Amino acid sequence: MAYFFSIEGLPRIYIHFTSDSQILISSQLMYGPTHILAGMITRRTFVWRYFRGLAAFLTIVTALLLHGIFDKLGISTYHPAEAHFTDPFWLAYHVLVGLGTLVMLYMFWPDYKLGIIFSLIPDIDWLVIRTAHYFGQEVVFYKVPWMHNAINYFLDNVIPFSYLNMMPNQRDNPLACIWEILLFAILVLIYRAQVSYRRNIHF
Repeated sequence: MAYFFSIEGLPRIYIHFTSDSQILISSQLMYGPTHILAGMITRRTFVWRYFRGLAAFLTIVTALLLHGIFDKLGISTYHPAEAHFTDPFWLAYHVLVGLGTLVMLYMFWPDYKLGIIFSLIPDIDWLVIRTAHYFGQEVVFYKVPWMHNAINYFLDNVIPFSYLNMMPNQRDNPLACIWEILLFAILVLIYRAQVSYRRNIHF
């Protein structure tokens, strides 16, 4: 059984409910480690001695926007809508991603918690929707992925972000994992540059 969730003026989200209660959400997603690293970079960018309230606000907004941007890029990375537990590559890749996520949270949470929280928080959408469906329930006020819809509405109506919708769909191509690995490597270089060449910004 399939449903299209949409609100006037907002992007349409396609969700397919299978007979075995598995939820297949055809949306552009990026994996946890990439989001976490983006949150770390964002937090480090806005570590200011003064105007800490403004720095925190910019961290939150930037982390949310980067989540949306990376999710749209994610359509060109390996991210199948369905779980393939019998596929050795799918299984190994997702185990590594899961372990990487846990390790990064353990290592970097104390110093970068604000950036990490808001780089991951939009995925509460899927957690609520999936959990409710798994138990055969429906959250009346959470039938659609509100946070993703709001972020996508902004990105889809602002150039150049709107061009991200033209990315080719490679979600079922195992070789497309290379693109996310490259993106993660670039983010690692940015983070290392921030650490190596730390600049105190004074206001």
